[in-house]
Amino acid sequence: MLHTSHYSRLMALFILFIGLLPYSLLKHSANAHAQGAVQSPIDPVIPTLIYRQRYNDAITRLEQMLEREPQNAEALTYMATANLYQNLEFTKAQREFEEAFKAGGGATFFVTHSHEEFTTDDIADYCRGFFHLRRDWLEFVSVDGTHTLKVSFSELKEFKQNRLSRKAFHIKFGGKSQNFQGRSNTELEVLLIIALYKSFTGNLK
Repeated sequence: MLHTSHYSRLMALFILFIGLLPYSLLKHSANAHAQGAVQSPIDPVIPTLIYRQRYNDAITRLEQMLEREPQNAEALTYMATANLYQNLEFTKAQREFEEAFKAGGGATFFVTHSHEEFTTDDIADYCRGFFHLRRDWLEFVSVDGTHTLKVSFSELKEFKQNRLSRKAFHIKFGGKSQNFQGRSNTELEVLLIIALYKSFTGNLK
């Protein structure tokens, strides 16, 4: 009698385990999918709208993306960019870019790239484009020329505000300096870019 009762309990536990197994596997699969989900690429129209200073239109498209994918890293990044240039609230922009970085994105700015050394705020020879800061690298992509560059942070020798023109900054790698000026043409944008670079790289000096 005791043997039968013990056997019955074992069978009941086994049946319960088998019954819960599909749910457990399904839950694990769903979690794995959520953690490694492939995010939709950014709509290529959005950078064009920001370039053309149509910030409201860009924000509307980004809001639609974020409704579907609240943690889409690139959508969060470009939302911070559009908000920055629409409102020029630099402290808020820093928070939004850092949140985008935590999600796997970073910071994106629209800049003028000087093809000559900065000695004043006037630039004669230049191209314009997007300056991207991400986890391990930075990139400049021209929208009105063919000039692009992509550099890992480990390759950089310098990333600083310019001394002669405080509204500009430069990066130095491969023995050369590249000079940039943010769209807002303010020192605050330069300080924001440098602060984010230091935050992303952990170089807080």
